Amino acid sequence: MKAELTEQIIPFLVVIIAYIGLMAYIGWYATRQTRTFSDYLVMSGKAGAVLSGLAYFATQYSMSTFMGVPGTVYHVGYAGMSVSVPGIVFSMMIPALLVGRRLIRLGHRYGMLTMADYLSDRYESTGMRGLLAVIMIIFLVPMMGAQTIGGGIIFNTYTGAPEWVGIVIMGITVIMYCITGGIRSIMITDVIQGLLMVATAVVTFLAALKLGGGMELINQKLVAADTRLLTHPGVNGGMPWANYASMIVMWSFFTIGQPHLFTKFFTMKNYNVMFKAVILGTLGMLFSATLVEWCGVLGRVSFPDLVGKDSDYIVPYILHAGVPPIVSALMVAGIFSAGMSTISGVLLTTTSAITRDLYQRIFKKDATDADALRLSRYVTAGLGVLAILIGISKPSSIFQLVLFAFGGLGIWAAPILAGMYWKGATKMGAIVSVVCGEVIFVLLTLKFKALTFGFNPLIIAWIIAVIILVVVSCFTQRVSAATIERHFEALDAPLKSAPAKSAQAAPAD
Repeated sequence: MKAELTEQIIPFLVVIIAYIGLMAYIGWYATRQTRTFSDYLVMSGKAGAVLSGLAYFATQYSMSTFMGVPGTVYHVGYAGMSVSVPGIVFSMMIPALLVGRRLIRLGHRYGMLTMADYLSDRYESTGMRGLLAVIMIIFLVPMMGAQTIGGGIIFNTYTGAPEWVGIVIMGITVIMYCITGGIRSIMITDVIQGLLMVATAVVTFLAALKLGGGMELINQKLVAADTRLLTHPGVNGGMPWANYASMIVMWSFFTIGQPHLFTKFFTMKNYNVMFKAVILGTLGMLFSATLVEWCGVLGRVSFPDLVGKDSDYIVPYILHAGVPPIVSALMVAGIFSAGMSTISGVLLTTTSAITRDLYQRIFKKDATDADALRLSRYVTAGLGVLAILIGISKPSSIFQLVLFAFGGLGIWAAPILAGMYWKGATKMGAIVSVVCGEVIFVLLTLKFKALTFGFNPLIIAWIIAVIILVVVSCFTQRVSAATIERHFEALDAPLKSAPAKSAQAAPAD
């Protein structure tokens, strides 16, 4: 099959070159609208519903949505669709309900631009800002590298060129439009990429139905092959209930702790925009996730002999066999988009961690926004190159890298929620809980998997982190009354009653 896919090299190259050209034009266009550091990071809080909804959806989806998860479903059967579909339904709703409204208000009233802006101000801790920045770099850079791996695989599959060529092309393209236009170029490209991902899911699903002879015949063949393909927990118990529950919680609740998704609420214009964006983003994610993961089990009938990682190619195989070459190439660009949209969102967020949270707020407090903006472009380039190098080294599978990075950042949901809903949460409680939670998560992931009882390590580590936060907070000093008033009573009051004080620079530890 891989040999046959390389026969589509001309249509593939034509589409990819045109697509890269379009991304470059958007970057050039966006740079004309980007004049301040706030413009660069959050569009100065002026994003509308379409931009916000599709940008959240596109950033949430990654290369593993099209290259990793369908391969898992291929081996497990219909039960494998629980890898992400149930959680995707709530992945934007829950953050919007729990933190979205308050983040929009915090951004507009106090000029907050990043997750660290919120945490450092709420806990009166510059150290919290530095801790988050370091952990973001540790986990987000490998997440970017994971996306480039998928780009390399696709490029190799369709052209026969070494994987590093595709990795470099994808990485450089994202670096260029991120450097030029910041969040504006990212969100505009996310709209195109999001629509292309939906189209890819629809076309692949229809092609899989056509190749298999329709749903009824496909299901009959699946029953004949192995009845476990249609039942839970799937073939070889591949989706036990503990893992099923973990996936729902992982992809919904713990998006609260993801900095690249958290900051999307700072870009939104108002609550009305958030409401519409949630509807649009949720429908886009649910619709496309359901269809593309469904293709994993439908494709088993048409391509029954895939083993190991070969199943990761199930979506390109279906497209190659089921649609004309130019359509197949266009849809594969949709898979490319899934990686690029995630890289761009993560790249800008990681850049903000270095330029705003470390440089401007810790190491050089007299640096102006203009200074930070200039530095941001160099940092973006450097981080992008580092992601390319990780992709070339290929330390693990796409899905495993994404899952590990997502889990490491999910721990931060504890201090975020405690800070918003419990006045008694303290600086020491937040810091100790995060440090212990991260250490426990890594140990459970790498060394003590048996202690997770079948659940994702993040679930166990986060529960322990919450307990630590509560206990330590009960015995340590609370933040000042002024900070509590600013984050609770004043924040909930009408805008005219809110204090004019900016919260961008938190008091030092």
